[in-house]
Amino acid sequence: MLTAKQENFVELLTQGTSQTSAYKGAYDTQNMSDKTVWEEASRLRRHPKVSTRILELEKEKEARRRLQAVSREERVLNELESIAFGDGPMAGKLKAMELIGKHIGFFTPQKESADDRTSEEILGEIHKRLQKIF
Repeated sequence: MLTAKQENFVELLTQGTSQTSAYKGAYDTQNMSDKTVWEEASRLRRHPKVSTRILELEKEKEARRRLQAVSREERVLNELESIAFGDGPMAGKLKAMELIGKHIGFFTPQKESADDRTSEEILGEIHKRLQKIF
């Protein structure tokens, strides 16, 4: 468990504040030289509980960022679908369909499967299939 000042320091750091500024924001540094503030901020940053909490908050921040990115992607795709399948100009519908197709990988070249059969085996299979049809 962190003290209130340590937690404040961690919060400021994870918001993008520099280590020294975060320390100054969390602690009374009026009677400290810049060098001392920097040393104390570095020492606090390396404290096991503080560094663990920083990692926790950074992971939470990254998870929120990913969730927001997925949410934005869903909103964009939903809007493209409404344009593509709605009542609008054909050019807009075609562009929306193109973008959706690109997103789902519809226009990527398909890999050719390596077929180890001989030409006679392939020809034989074609004849069998044709016999079934006729």
